[in-house]
Amino acid sequence: MSTQQTYYHYFFILLILLVINSVHAEDDFIISAHPKIVIPTGPELYDGTAYYSTGGGVQIEGTYYPSTLDYLFGGIELDMSVLPINGASNSANFIGLGATLGVKVSPYARLSLNLKGRGGLYMGIIDAGAIRDPYYGAGASITFRSSPGFSFGIESSYSNYLTSQEPVLKAFSFGLTGRYTFGGASKAAALDFTSQLNPIYPLFFSYYEKNPAGKVHIRNEESTKVKDLKVSFYVKQYMDQPKICLQQSELARDERISIPVYALFTEDILRVTEGTKVAGEFKIEYTYIGRRKKESVPVSVEIKNRNAMTWSDDRKAAAFVTAKDPVIMSFAKNVSSTVGSYHSTAVNERFRTAFGIFEALSLYGMGYVKDPNTPYEELSITEDAVDYLQFPNQTIAYKAGDCDDLTVLYAALLESVGVRTALITIPGHIYMAFALDMEKHQAEKIFLDTKDLIIRRDEVWVPVEITLVREGFLKSWQIGAKEWRKSSEEGTAALYPVHDAWNVFEPVGFISGGAGVVMPDRNMLLDRYQKELRSFVNRQIGPRENILKKKIAETNSIRAHNSLGLLYARFGLLDKAAEQFRRVLTYSEYVPAMINLANIHYIKTDMQKALEYYSDANRKSPRNRNVLLGLARTNYELERYEKADEALTLLETEAPKLAEQFAYLASSSTEVTNRASRAIIHEVTTWEEGE
Repeated sequence: MSTQQTYYHYFFILLILLVINSVHAEDDFIISAHPKIVIPTGPELYDGTAYYSTGGGVQIEGTYYPSTLDYLFGGIELDMSVLPINGASNSANFIGLGATLGVKVSPYARLSLNLKGRGGLYMGIIDAGAIRDPYYGAGASITFRSSPGFSFGIESSYSNYLTSQEPVLKAFSFGLTGRYTFGGASKAAALDFTSQLNPIYPLFFSYYEKNPAGKVHIRNEESTKVKDLKVSFYVKQYMDQPKICLQQSELARDERISIPVYALFTEDILRVTEGTKVAGEFKIEYTYIGRRKKESVPVSVEIKNRNAMTWSDDRKAAAFVTAKDPVIMSFAKNVSSTVGSYHSTAVNERFRTAFGIFEALSLYGMGYVKDPNTPYEELSITEDAVDYLQFPNQTIAYKAGDCDDLTVLYAALLESVGVRTALITIPGHIYMAFALDMEKHQAEKIFLDTKDLIIRRDEVWVPVEITLVREGFLKSWQIGAKEWRKSSEEGTAALYPVHDAWNVFEPVGFISGGAGVVMPDRNMLLDRYQKELRSFVNRQIGPRENILKKKIAETNSIRAHNSLGLLYARFGLLDKAAEQFRRVLTYSEYVPAMINLANIHYIKTDMQKALEYYSDANRKSPRNRNVLLGLARTNYELERYEKADEALTLLETEAPKLAEQFAYLASSSTEVTNRASRAIIHEVTTWEEGE
């Protein structure tokens, strides 16, 4: 085998080794070839003329760019040159095999400047002889990357071929170069991608659609920008399709971005009853030097059990208020039907419903049990501590729970029958309140002491310490109000309406589990409810009743009789209220008494009698808002829709806001809306105080 053949074998063996290594690495391995013009600068003959004339050649190079030091490169080269010999008919041939080492600078996207040193062994064939000695040199090139796999540019180099320490050839060369990146067509851009995923809480599976489940950090480490960047997140078991987290037109060279991770989980994630880890992935798409690229980055996703949550935001508990759970709806509607059969009109329907459901829970055997493993008072002060909350149907099945379990249960029961609720947090404790749907001035006329209520933005709430479920509604209310007052004065109490919290933390749908509910005996519940409600009414009216009776005895005041009648009426003592109004009307056409007596007949559904009294009051006071409302409601009940429209039109002029509340009375309303409104149509809040 000749020496020249040996050089070729060495070259191809090294080339194969580099290619094999590049397959298993993310580094760049580049094959380049360029034809060149060779301009000799020495040696010279004795007369000073050049020994060689300008010639040509080709250079083939394999270059390795490590990913960790992408500004350095090294490789091997095969350099072949042919130069005519001046004054002779033949040419000199030089074949060199050597190594290169250099640096790369990219001042602009896609553009690279390469500087390198060269050296190795060459074989020179001149006339009939051959020379085998070392050579050295330097080179520089400017290349433009037109695609991930191909670059082109210009290259120049200097070579010094030695023999016995004297140069046999010195030459400059320059020419065009084409460079192919091995695997470049399929190679991704150098994007540094790291992710930080938070644990996933199944209960909030819909929350993650618009709120981050973690973050992704991306840096473009390439020499050029990437375009049309798209990042999505996917967990195969619990998502129907990837959720797009980012769509960005371009990511500049060396640019860093941090993006939130979103996910659209399915309800299947609610089947996770024990914490687990599953495989997820980030899908990355982008355009890189004119080609569309796709990558997949695997990631481990921690999923907590479906009852888990943290107290980083107290509103999270609202997601457990599952008002549409069939078990919850069945319990609440049964109780509401039972207590509704006792035709009291005390306070309003929402108050009576909340009262009745509380007493039903007590009779059902519901109790407070502190959870030793996840006590609220300890976990609530640590935002990342994982708590375990029971779903309402689980608490129904277990007949026990701690403060957070009982709070979400009672709230879910009330919400399922249309009573708005709120979560109350004070240091180390959570309980709830329900809305009376009345304004402050109305509450002040009904309740003996409004300090037992929470009044915020003219909304009236009743705080209930549900952990005292076995001690009765009235005590639970009293203690709840006391806790609120104390913490409010200290500035540590917070109230979160459940409907507002649902805008962020949606309640889940039906959760499998729970158990069939054996309702408390209907007669026992009704008897207990009546007894407790009478106790409440007596406490509320007793002191005021005595004062008014004393005033009547002393002055026989018409207004005192009317006020006593109103006191009875607001607490459902309709017969006693009617008696007071009739006494007034026996010796005076007192309009407030007419209106209030008409209201009594309206509540009792004696519409004809109610219409008579409203009509009498209208003749005396034709612009009275309560009279106009009464006429609209009774005429509507009597199916005299034109008369109802007339009264409602006048009411819109005198009291627009009040008319808006009863807009369903208009004949233009749909039949469906009318029928739906009849459920609350006999509630009366428009009592006439008089002067």
